[in-house]
Amino acid sequence: MSEDNSTIVVRLLEIYRALIAQNEEEEGVPVEAYKKIDVDALPDVLDRTSWKGSATDVAGRLASNLILKHALPNANHRTAVALIQFYVRRLNPNFSMPETSIEVDPETYDWREWVNEYINESKRLLTVRRKNVLFKHLYRFGARTLERKHAVEIDLTAYELDMYPSEAKIVYAEQHEDLWIEFVEEAVERAGYPDLKETPGLSKAEFAEKIRNLD
Repeated sequence: MSEDNSTIVVRLLEIYRALIAQNEEEEGVPVEAYKKIDVDALPDVLDRTSWKGSATDVAGRLASNLILKHALPNANHRTAVALIQFYVRRLNPNFSMPETSIEVDPETYDWREWVNEYINESKRLLTVRRKNVLFKHLYRFGARTLERKHAVEIDLTAYELDMYPSEAKIVYAEQHEDLWIEFVEEAVERAGYPDLKETPGLSKAEFAEKIRNLD
């Protein structure tokens, strides 16, 4: 693993573990991971990311690739959102992610509506990306709406299903990336820093150096 990748991965794991600890504190019970953390997959997240473009472009791509890799169980999307804030703050220390969660009751938190729209669409794209062939057959047998866990409904008429799995992986990965860039753009607008959409992003080397300078 390169020095820059190692620096970023270590900080990413710190963010992830802090989120898990926060979740355990809020819910009062230990989080039971359904699979192990795939640390070896995290450098690939960084290597697959295009670090060119605006701050919102790079942050969105980072979040998308982290989610697609699914290396961090139980807090995949939350870690991606936290990573966005961490990355953008290296460019603008005053940036703070707009409120993303809401307290449902003293022991339960959920995504705010504006965030939930992105999270749910992200989950739909991930599911269609993996199961387009199965969904194509279900569609032919008359299915139009499916429901995945957490009551996320998938309208099969809204997605192109007739393609090879290899093609679906590419097409829906691109759509997923666009979705998360859009999320970051809305987040910086809501936070009052729309200029970040035009601010050049940090390269991987620059991001890693910023992290090293924090220690």
